[in-house]
Amino acid sequence: MTSVRLGKVSPCTAPAPPQRLRDRHADFLDTVRDGPIWVKVILVLFTGWIPPRSYGVEFTFELLRDEARALARTPFQPPQSPTPSDLLNLTYLEHAAIQFRPERALWRGQGLPFEIEFFHPGYVHRDAVQIYEMNRSEPIPVTFSTTLFRYGTNRVDPSTNGAFAGFRINRPKDQFGEVGAFSGASYFRMIGRGQSYGSSARGLAVDTLGREEFPVFRRFWLQRPTRRSESLLVLALLDSPGVAGAFEFVVQPGPTTRAHVRAALSPRRELTDYGLSPLTSMFLHDDNGRQVYTDFRPEVHDADGLLLHTGQDRWIWRPLEKGRMLRANAYADESPRGFGLLQRDRDFEHYEDLVAHFERRPSVWIEPVGNWGRGAVKLVQLPSDVEFSDNIVAYWTPEPPLRPGDLLEYEYVIHWTTNRVVPDSLAQVRSTRIGVVVEEPRKTPPNLRFVVDFDPGPKAALPDDGQLKPEVSCGPGARRVSETFLRNPLNGTCRLVIEITQPTAAVDLTAVLMANGRRVSETWNYTWQP
Repeated sequence: MTSVRLGKVSPCTAPAPPQRLRDRHADFLDTVRDGPIWVKVILVLFTGWIPPRSYGVEFTFELLRDEARALARTPFQPPQSPTPSDLLNLTYLEHAAIQFRPERALWRGQGLPFEIEFFHPGYVHRDAVQIYEMNRSEPIPVTFSTTLFRYGTNRVDPSTNGAFAGFRINRPKDQFGEVGAFSGASYFRMIGRGQSYGSSARGLAVDTLGREEFPVFRRFWLQRPTRRSESLLVLALLDSPGVAGAFEFVVQPGPTTRAHVRAALSPRRELTDYGLSPLTSMFLHDDNGRQVYTDFRPEVHDADGLLLHTGQDRWIWRPLEKGRMLRANAYADESPRGFGLLQRDRDFEHYEDLVAHFERRPSVWIEPVGNWGRGAVKLVQLPSDVEFSDNIVAYWTPEPPLRPGDLLEYEYVIHWTTNRVVPDSLAQVRSTRIGVVVEEPRKTPPNLRFVVDFDPGPKAALPDDGQLKPEVSCGPGARRVSETFLRNPLNGTCRLVIEITQPTAAVDLTAVLMANGRRVSETWNYTWQP
């Protein structure tokens, strides 16, 4: 933690030109910047042209960081929501009938690689946000208007002077389509080409295991792209009773969509249970925990496990599970190299859902930039019987608390991908199945059997059985009875069968494949709770 002196932000006092003049000025600069070199040479030699000065002060992440720190020095002021009560009382279907008019998108028809559509407040979308466009000058507010939306059968007062609930990013270039969306508290999610929305991310998690506080992105600034831009810059101001913060997102779409994030947090009170780069997901059931005759689909989840890449270069896989109670795990580490909620199963027949297409949902991988110090990756799993709410949370908690007067700055890259994350040289866990051991005469209580399948992967040439050996550990609370290691000739996987006595309390299990004293697989980790 470091404390820095608050800088003073100079107000923008220069008069601004009319909006239409600004647009023409920006289009002209884009044309010159993206045009051939001879255009620039002619303009300089024969007209003496130089780029005009920007009006006002350029708005940057550093200015926003200072603004957030100044905000944290003042008492929290709950925003007065301009959203009328009749909108807040809409049902899900009524609110879904309100659609943005695509032809009114920001930057539509200007030949730019990105366009912005906006979300209407109402239903559970109570957080009103202000949105600004940055166009080489002082930020320009984007004004809410009912003319931007189609309301279907809903009746809305056309004089409503409200605010947006968020926005989505589209990329018309190369017919990419939708890239991502920011909506609700500090939630955002993105997709790569050909993917479907699944797990979400947040700016910050606070008191997840207690009376949770949900910080909100109150204001956004969108940088107008050039015609050749491959990424989009988004700034966001975060605010809540406990903390204020500044965020910068550089979003780059692709087969794997990436967002480079810079953040600065300034607390109003001491924060001990707070999470950086939090991820949220839905896990209802898989083929191991599905209740008989309650769902025609074998598996229903946005992610099937938590993957860790530790500062000691160990890869750890923790499969998600459906439980009857809240479960929380903490994985202590120093200078973590990555963590994420992954969707590994890409087989449609394992889901059988022609609408949700869970097999297309991306894995979300956090790659820290720089040394994040000591702390822990925390995994929280909540019991759930519905697939429309997130019940999985994963985040990084630094070891020291965050106190008023501190300024915590950090960076990371978030990847939305369907690619393999574990190196090709390591075998990865393909599936985890659990059952009881039925014996004659029947034993009460019966032993438990864990069946873990390892997939060798593209470049993981596992050695012969004589050299390959599983290393298994069982924590206190149960006794390891036996372990069996088999190769499956039908699909090339390796199967590890572990039998333990029935636990009387929560027990941790780990297993890794070893050869000649080195790990040739990721480490499987599971916590069994009676």
